[in-house]
Amino acid sequence: QSRKIVADFVGAGEDDCVIFCVNTSEAINRLANCLSIKGDEIILTTVMEHHSNDLPWRPKGKVIHVGVEGDGSLSLEKIAALLERNQGRIKLVAVSGASNVSGFVNPIHEIAEVAHRFGARIFIDCAQLAPHREIKMGKRDDPGHLDFIALSAHKMYAPFGSGALVGLKEFFAQNPPDYR
Repeated sequence: QSRKIVADFVGAGEDDCVIFCVNTSEAINRLANCLSIKGDEIILTTVMEHHSNDLPWRPKGKVIHVGVEGDGSLSLEKIAALLERNQGRIKLVAVSGASNVSGFVNPIHEIAEVAHRFGARIFIDCAQLAPHREIKMGKRDDPGHLDFIALSAHKMYAPFGSGALVGLKEFFAQNPPDYR
């Protein structure tokens, strides 16, 4: 029942699953451990990320970063340009839902549309977003759907030691458990 409550809270679909973790950092590391990067495939992230949404990707393969604009925002045009320039090579776009430094709230569904248009999946670090905005992962047939999200309960005044990674069951079922 607790997994259903979390899934409902983030607007997850029936084909998604909720994996409980200690916090957002552990959730991101779990996703990174499941992600298979081959050859010249790339992870695209931003310079506004918390280290927990940057460091786990580095050992996986090539990571490229999108800068921020003068007002602290991300440029959808720059994200699209990088995706187009690296057509088919960017496997994952990893972006914060909201910056923990500037508080800027990213247009996550618009970024997801751009990522999907170029064949990439999207991961949203919702640690800073979840306490302040509604999260709707969306249906898989919606180009703006979110493939993966992570959040921590303590950011919403719950006890420490509780977080979640939410994403496609089928994706996680391909991987052996990371804890045995």
